Amino acid sequence: MKLITVAVLLAVFCYGVESFRLQKRDAEPTAPPSAWGDIVTDKLWDYWGKGTALASGWIDDVKSWKVDEKVRTLYTESASAIETYTGILNDQLYHTWKQQ
Repeated sequence: MKLITVAVLLAVFCYGVESFRLQKRDAEPTAPPSAWGDIVTDKLWDYWGKGTALASGWIDDVKSWKVDEKVRTLYTESASAIETYTGILNDQLYHTWKQQ
């Protein structure tokens, strides 16, 4: 459950990072900010840059875990087990209803 939560949060954060990069690239400055505004803006951009670098590192780590292969394997094994047990249940119900 924790892995799913982390994956969802990373996906949302990365989507925000990517859309913010596009907005930043497309945005044109309209008026020069004041000196105080420069300091605050620079600090915020610095924090944002560190956050995006951290998120990119997390994404690379998650990709290196090969989670997608593990999920595929888990799905295949689970589907196989479910198919087996539904077949057994089907046979049980059939023989219960069609007693000779």
